[in-house]
Amino acid sequence: MSIVILCGIYLAELACYQLGIRILFEARQKTKLWMMIGILFPVVIGCLSVDVTGKNILVSASVISLMFVSIEGSISEKGVKLMLTLLMMECIDDFFTYPCGLILEYYSHRYVDNLEYLASKCCTVMGLFLLNIIRFKFDQKRKERINSEIYFIIGITAASMMFCMTLLNHVKQYLKMSRYIMLCDILNIIIHISIILLVVFVIYIKNTHERMEQLLKTEKLLKESQVNYYKQALKKETDTRKYRHDMISHLGYIRDCLSEDKIDEAKNYLISILGGFNKILNAYYVTGNDMIDTIMNHMFELLPEDAKVIIENRTPVEFDIEDTELCTIFSNIFQNAVEEIVENDIKEAEIFIIINKGKEYAEYNIKNSLSKEVNKECIDKNGLLKSHKLDQRNHGIGMLNVKEAVERNCGHYEWYQNNGYFCVNIILPLKR
Repeated sequence: MSIVILCGIYLAELACYQLGIRILFEARQKTKLWMMIGILFPVVIGCLSVDVTGKNILVSASVISLMFVSIEGSISEKGVKLMLTLLMMECIDDFFTYPCGLILEYYSHRYVDNLEYLASKCCTVMGLFLLNIIRFKFDQKRKERINSEIYFIIGITAASMMFCMTLLNHVKQYLKMSRYIMLCDILNIIIHISIILLVVFVIYIKNTHERMEQLLKTEKLLKESQVNYYKQALKKETDTRKYRHDMISHLGYIRDCLSEDKIDEAKNYLISILGGFNKILNAYYVTGNDMIDTIMNHMFELLPEDAKVIIENRTPVEFDIEDTELCTIFSNIFQNAVEEIVENDIKEAEIFIIINKGKEYAEYNIKNSLSKEVNKECIDKNGLLKSHKLDQRNHGIGMLNVKEAVERNCGHYEWYQNNGYFCVNIILPLKR
């Protein structure tokens, strides 16, 4: 009978670890053949002259050993996964141990301790199974941002810790032995430290999540810009080849006009040819930095036909910053310029990009036409423009993040308005 119960404990613990690793790490462990053969361990353990507690510990140790071998990863990764899984299992197991003990309290049997341990493990399996179902439901409705339910759970955790601390302080008043009072004080300190660490952890997770969101948006924009870059480059090459193919016919027609003294007709035809040629040349804007050019052409594709883009001092520039940071800075600036022109339907709008390159730094002065002057009410406490978009959280990367990205890379950022233009001045370090 003892061996049968130990085999049940083995299978229950094996199921607990399988479910626990799936819940925590979203990894499905295959129940390999040698795991089932491992049921021989409790048979051998049952024949040993060890007390009930010792046998239960040996069965648990055999399951942990088998799981350690089955989990993929380095030794340290395996150890961390098993430790976290064991911690979660123990918490759930402790929750069911007391009610299982009450149920079996009046059950007179020589194996009652084994049965109590087995019952608590079976309850743990059911608890983990329910958690796995809940996790699966949450995964189906996963959002980009951290769900408010997670903050609620963390809040409940912190409140529970505060409740335990208050209860300890209340119980301490009725203790007479100094060593128990000292133990309560130590537990109070541990709970305080745990709450502080929990708050720091939540802030860290929140900041990391927001940073990852920005990186994902930037990466998505970079991919879209690169695809757009290749499409425009291919279109420009195709148009140039067509124009080159028809050039002999154009020149022949101009020659015929000149031979017949049709000067004005030849001049007008030449002007139309040059206009088409300039249109091909201006189909792709170039500043001298591939990353900026890619982002700029992707954004400026939305500009109306009467809008003008003037680039002064084109020069090769290579910045000493990451491409993601460069994308964060210029994508938002260009996006704001395009939105100002398109949303306010500004006629014959202009965008100036003036580049000044020094030995260690490069200055970019970007100006776009304004529909109206910016009032003081539109400026926030950081000295930046307030967003008037309905979805401020998900629209664009934010001028505050642009400012932070520039300053994080030892640069300088400022904005101002001048004669109907919104101007952004950026200075960034060059690669040496």
